[in-house]
Amino acid sequence: MNEPRRSLDDEPLRKGEERWRRLVEALPQLVWSATPDGACDYFSAQWTQYTGVAESELLGWRWMDVLHPDDRHSTRRVWTDSVAERHAYDVEYRVRRRDGVYRWFKTRGVPIRDSKGGIVNWFGSCTDITDAKHTEEALRHARLELEKKVAERTTELRRNEAYLAEAQRLTRTGSWALNVASREFVYLSDQYYQIYGLDPDKGMPSLQAIRQRLHSEDRAHTDAIREKALSEGKSYELDYRIVLPDGIVKFIHSVARPVFNASSNGPVEYVGTVMDVTKRKQAEKALRESEQRFRDFTESASDWYWETGPDHRFISVSDQLNPLGMPTRRIGTKRGDLANDLEEEPEKWRRHMADLDVHKPFRDFRYRATSWDGSEVYIATSGKPLFDPQGRFLGYRGVASDLTAAVRAGQLEEALQEAKVVGDNIAHDLRTPLTRVRIRLERGREHASTLEEFRAVADQAIAGLDQLLTTITALLRITEIEHSRRRERFGEVQLAPLIREVGDLYGPIAEDKGVTLWAEAPDGATVQGDRDLLFEAVVNLVDNAVKFTPEGGRVELVLLCKEGETVIRVIDTGPGIPEIEREAVTKRFYRSDKSRNTKGLGLGLSMVAAIIKLHDFRFRISAGPGCTAEIACPNLD
Repeated sequence: MNEPRRSLDDEPLRKGEERWRRLVEALPQLVWSATPDGACDYFSAQWTQYTGVAESELLGWRWMDVLHPDDRHSTRRVWTDSVAERHAYDVEYRVRRRDGVYRWFKTRGVPIRDSKGGIVNWFGSCTDITDAKHTEEALRHARLELEKKVAERTTELRRNEAYLAEAQRLTRTGSWALNVASREFVYLSDQYYQIYGLDPDKGMPSLQAIRQRLHSEDRAHTDAIREKALSEGKSYELDYRIVLPDGIVKFIHSVARPVFNASSNGPVEYVGTVMDVTKRKQAEKALRESEQRFRDFTESASDWYWETGPDHRFISVSDQLNPLGMPTRRIGTKRGDLANDLEEEPEKWRRHMADLDVHKPFRDFRYRATSWDGSEVYIATSGKPLFDPQGRFLGYRGVASDLTAAVRAGQLEEALQEAKVVGDNIAHDLRTPLTRVRIRLERGREHASTLEEFRAVADQAIAGLDQLLTTITALLRITEIEHSRRRERFGEVQLAPLIREVGDLYGPIAEDKGVTLWAEAPDGATVQGDRDLLFEAVVNLVDNAVKFTPEGGRVELVLLCKEGETVIRVIDTGPGIPEIEREAVTKRFYRSDKSRNTKGLGLGLSMVAAIIKLHDFRFRISAGPGCTAEIACPNLD
């Protein structure tokens, strides 16, 4: 009877346990239970499904085999401590899933006690917290990253504040902020206090206190501009002076702008800067005084000043003591546009323009120009190239002087000296023939007794006087060529016909002396010049060559066409001219020892030199054998 009764009593228990299992297996957590000594005696179906391990292989303490190796020791220690100390069990560990992946679980276990407080069982669950763990880790990293960035930003802001403070100190610039409604400062930088001579430990000064530092002459003007800007909500900029308690005056430059917010029609604040520009003002004053001194010097100087652009055209010219006329007339012109000696001295100008093109400095370049009144003036100029900080050429700046008086004085002195030399030479060279004429006339007066004898004496005197007249005429001709500078008879000259004409003229003369004259002149060479003067120069060279070539010798007159120039060359087989005398033979009345016994005036090569100089040609004398004389003429393009 009793046994069937027990079966009937166990049925509700079995049904309750079955319901408990179904309820447990419907939970998302992994559920377990353990005996009072900590050995697990139950694992829900979720455990076996998750781990892929049968419940029988998890019972007891073997469930720890599916934990991550790094978590087993700590988990066992916490679980045994909880069992021993009979308190709730709370731990986090990683459980191996059936695919081998470990995921984090939060496990909580509580003791189930009887009516006397004894532990009859342990019941617990394991909740998958992997996603929460990852989220927590991400949040932790984000928090650390944020804290790092905040720290970096704080450090950067502090560094920037230090840089700003240093920049304000170096530039003598202070900053401020003013509340528009209260007209009170809400911020003043350290440099602001420094500029105004204020003590920051005494608190922020009022706007009225700052106004009291303004120079009395600037206060009203500064107040009016500031208040007008504040009332209209506009930016403003001011220059004024402040006076410190010790009497020091500072020049201040202030800039301010309004700050608006979304809820107000007008500005709520003004922010701005104040800059101590005292040193700049002092430098500007010193510069103005320096400029005035320089202007005083330049206006009292004998030179005038000029500046050209990169194309070498004048962009500014001072007008003091300037002989070339109004400076405005020369703006946009070049130096060469004003010169009168471009054709006379092309090589000088070519070298000068080459120096300008490579931006070389130049000193004391001299040229001839026409003054505002039409007279001829002589100019000396010096210049220095200008470059910007990047090295780009900007032009030239320099000075110029009027040398006309000095040049003419020099020319006059040279002419007087030359006249003295010529006079001495004339006195020396003409004294003998004049004396000879006088002696002959005296003898004729004393000894001639017949008309025929008087006529013979007169003829001799006339011949001597004719020679003197020829000499004087030659001297006047040379002087005219050297000093007239007239080129009205210049034109294109065909050199070949000129050379042949000289050859035809002197062929018979050379033949009479027993000298061979050979002339060769190819057609085509053309130069710019005076044909008669060039003919006279070539005649003098050939005449000298024939005169000094001994009988049986040879004279060659040839025309050589080279690149850019034509050379007229006269070669003889005479005694030649020593190198030490080659420059002297072009002087008037000079006669070398070898020519003392040869008839002549000593003016032929002087005439040639004068003609060549007028044409800007080159004249060269070199050794042969004999003598070689050359006239180098640039071709006419």
